[in-house]
Amino acid sequence: MNRETNDKLLEMAIKSNNIAGHHISSFEYFLDQGIQKIVDSENAVEPVMKPQGITTFIIKLGKITIGKPDILEADGVLRQLTPMEARIRDLTYDAPMVLNVSYIADKKQIAEEEVFIGRIPVVVKSKYCNLNGLSREELVKFNEDPDDPGGYFIINGTERIIITTEDLAPNNILISKESQEGFVYSAKIFADAENIKVPHTVQLSSSNLLYITFGKLKKIPVFTLLKALGFTNENELIKKVAKGDEDIENTVNINLLAYNADSEKDALETIGKSLHSVHPIDTASSNIDALLFPFLGRDEQSRRMKGEYLIYVISTMLSYSMNKKEVDKDHYSNKRLHAESYNLDMLFRFVFKQILNDAKYNFERGIRKDRIPNPKHIFTSDQLTSRLRSSLATGQWVGGRVGITQHLNRRSFPDTVSHLRKVESLLTSNRENSRARDLHGTHFGRFCATETPEGPNIGLTKNIAILARISEDGADNTEVINKIKEYGVKSL
Repeated sequence: MNRETNDKLLEMAIKSNNIAGHHISSFEYFLDQGIQKIVDSENAVEPVMKPQGITTFIIKLGKITIGKPDILEADGVLRQLTPMEARIRDLTYDAPMVLNVSYIADKKQIAEEEVFIGRIPVVVKSKYCNLNGLSREELVKFNEDPDDPGGYFIINGTERIIITTEDLAPNNILISKESQEGFVYSAKIFADAENIKVPHTVQLSSSNLLYITFGKLKKIPVFTLLKALGFTNENELIKKVAKGDEDIENTVNINLLAYNADSEKDALETIGKSLHSVHPIDTASSNIDALLFPFLGRDEQSRRMKGEYLIYVISTMLSYSMNKKEVDKDHYSNKRLHAESYNLDMLFRFVFKQILNDAKYNFERGIRKDRIPNPKHIFTSDQLTSRLRSSLATGQWVGGRVGITQHLNRRSFPDTVSHLRKVESLLTSNRENSRARDLHGTHFGRFCATETPEGPNIGLTKNIAILARISEDGADNTEVINKIKEYGVKSL
């Protein structure tokens, strides 16, 4: 390939890959799908006080609709808002949100309204932006730079970006040597199922005993938990875990002798008593169903699958311990990047729950014997609008996290590109994480090998390579699942 062809291909590759594409696509996914999932997960609100003569009453939540950024002027005129006008007038570039709310009394709909619940800041150059689809000439007419990549918010006239963060992959098995005294190996799984996150730790003690910790359950014997999940046949357990390995089989036998529960009921009672519950079996059942590997299900029907997965985890960990191996946490297959969708989901879910609590309170306060308050009067819009603006303006997020957003660097175009492509690790910079700071072979082609700050953040702050792309949120995995089934993989 000659130099001219190489330069042409490189130019076309850069043009086809939007520098801020991952910010824009992640934000669009959140507004297209993520925000509706949050509404659907809440589904309905059931007030304690009901209208007179009605047995069952719920406030049902329907479809949420997002408009385009606009502004209501002092003279009452509502018109579209452009990013440049928002910058000049110190405005927030945001769009209205309308929620379909209906009242269901004794299974009959008695009212339905489109309720304005607040405004959400919009990413510039996304499909929800008023600049979307404009030609270079039209962008110039709106006083916009046609080469500006977008990917940022405008809050009170200031350009702010959500920094892409790097974290360990959820629902993944990370096996390593255990530093805790009395234990030699551990397998950690950061279980994540939409609105619930539960870290799991399976540990192998120096005396070859296996324990699991998740939720409020601390150091529960693994084989007691397996029997509580319905795996009461010990010969079957030995075969499933050991898979013919004599050393692993010996470890399983030691555990079965040390913690012997004869039946599923005995195992549940043992687990429930560890929580000092008055109703140990019910307490153990509710904790297992709700918190054990929630990504596999959160009901009694999912116990079999959870047990099979736990068997796979301990079998893999014992195999690694016999061979003195560890999972490489710094391999990028074990990492995930979180952009707008992940962070906005966390923030919106928290604030939306507060709004629903207020709506329930306002409904109960406004109810009369002969009158039911209008849905428009029970929802307040100021709280959602102000909280979203405040968090994006300051970077202070739910859960006590700070620095989620930053002021966009505009000193030069390369500085802007670098800032939009920045990735920050969630590891704290004051801890010694030498391996996390090193270049890894899996960074090649994904990150710039040279651009990183000096000092404590070296290696923890990276920059996505110009030609690298981040896979989009919500990708359809049906094709992959079908292909795996073609290769002979069977469902449990």
